[in-house]
Amino acid sequence: MKRIAALLLLSFAAAGAQAHPHDKGRHLQCDLHSDYTMRMRDKAFVFTRDEAPGRHIALGGGRLFIDGDEVKLSAEDRAQMRRFEAELNRMLPKVQHVVAEATDIAFTALSEVARGFASDGGQATVARIERAHREVRASLKDRPVMLFSEDDVAKRVIEPVVTEYVPVIAGGAVRSALSVALSGDEKKARQFERRMERMGDEIERKVEKRAEALEPLVESLCESTRELDRIEQGLALRLEGGERLDLLRTSRP
Repeated sequence: MKRIAALLLLSFAAAGAQAHPHDKGRHLQCDLHSDYTMRMRDKAFVFTRDEAPGRHIALGGGRLFIDGDEVKLSAEDRAQMRRFEAELNRMLPKVQHVVAEATDIAFTALSEVARGFASDGGQATVARIERAHREVRASLKDRPVMLFSEDDVAKRVIEPVVTEYVPVIAGGAVRSALSVALSGDEKKARQFERRMERMGDEIERKVEKRAEALEPLVESLCESTRELDRIEQGLALRLEGGERLDLLRTSRP
């Protein structure tokens, strides 16, 4: 049963693998924080948060709107905001690739575990998972999400999927384990355990290999987020009450 639990947890591990690759000690986390959620609307970047002022900020075509009103920018700030927007546009395809790959990794792990535990090969469950995979990918393509951190990717894209499907897979896992346990067949039990070990090792190899392939891209995105933070810090613009525009912040120089 321990091996079964470990295999189910691999699905959750897949969610964070793209952001925490096992890379001989290098640390690729961006140490980035944001109070905002960001989505694309047409070609504009829209940032939203609960607190005012600056609850709703839209940036597109060099124009900046704060809480529904266009802001009259100085020449210097307009140039900086154009730089900010250009950097976001450069980041967008990279972020979408990371999000898509993270989604694929998680769904692949789920499908493999479902196949391994189901007595009938898991066709029905796997078909359901693959259908959900296509729907999630289509949704991400139609409504691009700009996620700035590994926590965003895990919490907003992967964890809802895993949370929905792990209970489905767990039912098959428990049935398989109980069937073997109740059979009283020691040989069958050893074969089952070896099959679980092989499956776990194979899934782990697949997850780790794909996560490692993302390392250069994640590193590039980290540098881009630091550049965005530097641009923000150079703005003379202030929100109502004197607060700086602070769409994101990093703890690295």
